Amino acid sequence: MGKINAGSAVVNVLKNWDIDHVYGLPGDSIDNIVDALQKEQDSIKFIHVRHEEVASLAAASYTKLTGKIGVALSIGGPGALHLLNGMYDAKMDKVPQLVLVGQIPSKFANTDYFQEVDTAAIFDDCAVFNKEITRPEQLPIVVDQAIRAAYEKRGVAVVIIPDDVPKNMIADTVERLDAPKQPTRTGLNVADLEAAVDLINAAKKPTMLIGTGTKKAKAEVTAFAEKMGIVVMSTLPGKGIMADMHPNYVGNIGQIGTKPAFEAMQESDLLILAGTDYPFRKYLPAKAKCIQIEIDATRIGKRHAATVGIVGDAKEALAYLTTHAKEVKDRPFLKACNKNMQTWWKWMDEHMDKTTSPIAPQAVIKQMQRIADEDAVFSIDVGTSTVWSTRYLKLGHKNDFLISAWLGTMGCALPGAIASNMADSKRQVISLQGDGAFAMVMQDFATAVHYNLPMINVVLSNQQLSFIKYEQQAQGQLNYGIDHSDIDFAKFAEACGGKGYRVTKFEELEAAFTAAKADNCPVIIDVVTDQNAAPLPGKIVMDEAKGFARFEIRTALEEKRIAQLPPLKDIMRQFF
Repeated sequence: MGKINAGSAVVNVLKNWDIDHVYGLPGDSIDNIVDALQKEQDSIKFIHVRHEEVASLAAASYTKLTGKIGVALSIGGPGALHLLNGMYDAKMDKVPQLVLVGQIPSKFANTDYFQEVDTAAIFDDCAVFNKEITRPEQLPIVVDQAIRAAYEKRGVAVVIIPDDVPKNMIADTVERLDAPKQPTRTGLNVADLEAAVDLINAAKKPTMLIGTGTKKAKAEVTAFAEKMGIVVMSTLPGKGIMADMHPNYVGNIGQIGTKPAFEAMQESDLLILAGTDYPFRKYLPAKAKCIQIEIDATRIGKRHAATVGIVGDAKEALAYLTTHAKEVKDRPFLKACNKNMQTWWKWMDEHMDKTTSPIAPQAVIKQMQRIADEDAVFSIDVGTSTVWSTRYLKLGHKNDFLISAWLGTMGCALPGAIASNMADSKRQVISLQGDGAFAMVMQDFATAVHYNLPMINVVLSNQQLSFIKYEQQAQGQLNYGIDHSDIDFAKFAEACGGKGYRVTKFEELEAAFTAAKADNCPVIIDVVTDQNAAPLPGKIVMDEAKGFARFEIRTALEEKRIAQLPPLKDIMRQFF
């Protein structure tokens, strides 16, 4: 049996799992792995980001988009600490991620050496697999185990590699496979499926809440809903799984969802939870029977009592239910929900047709929609950008929608755009973020320029943290600590070597988006938007109404002024 460098053996393991690129930053404690990657750069591309947080966020976004494991790499100590945000994003959105982290040389371990931190302890909470290498022979075996664990447990697998380990020669035991390895799949229980069919056949007002577990089952979701006349709504990261304008679809559920989705859910007599661990129980129908389709058996009944639990792949489960349940050609409940949704879209179109300056964020969404390709990827940041995109973008089944859903970390849109381009350079990539979120990761626009990754990054500039502004108001608090100074992101784009457009008037908006679509390079469109554009909940509940009232009273009494409210028409529509 021949000998091989331990670092090179790791690269062979990555190739066996069809890994073709790695995000990260080189440095002393990981350079032996980077050297092994350099030797195989035709097979595995190393994407040098400007901050390790972007490496792990991009790796998470890549997996959300493709289903394939993303890989992030860094030195130990400070580099490892910088990775944590994206690692938690992967953990909380339940996507596999491999993290290769350097460590000081073995002989200096436990001596309070330069950059020595207890890496394993730091990653313990966010990792489903977390091991430090002690012998070079372990390295390829442990990396292979880590990848499998990440897939099987849908989480982050960490391999900590002391700097002296990868350069050692070991026996070459890694197989060279003709076809890449695949994660195992869970089978279905026919008795559970049959029980679900009985519930579906008996239901009068069935609804289905779809999440990311149905992302690879878009056709099955649509076929099932159409045959059975089921009203469909989605979680935030599930947007785009069913076309927004499909007659069975009533939008997102929850605070930033639609009023028709809220009302349909409250009327439902059968709730089908498909591929989601949706946490906000108050938006689910308390008395409805429930079918839950879930890949992880431990989550059955976690959020809503499950009358029937189906453990397995949503694609296979929905295909079975579509074949065996009785077709419903006339569902009055579906017709009523569709009528409500048509009214909702009329309201949304009114907002998008605004021609005012300062520019309404909804008008920006209209321009994004206009220039978007049929299969465009939308990478969305956290904040009011989430509200505007979720509520106003009309996605088709060929689109993809990326966001940090459970962690809700700001600064995720640009890393998502980078990952989307790496996943498929032929697809158009559009990101949307506020100025506060973009400022957190803006240095990695230079990464997009360095690797010539065409993308359109839309920045809503209003010099404030708008979502937090309205969170404070909804709790009856005065606004404080939310303002920041202006940055001309168009000039920043040009300084990085990309293209930049600064839009301050509505009349300039359409031309900027038209020009950006024609540019085959990284672009920033910096749009100065209305500070008073309010991201109202789709359905305003009483507690929120009371909070806004307390805010108005405190503003008048303590600041001696009348706060500017959203249009009364919008408040009334979404409250009653």
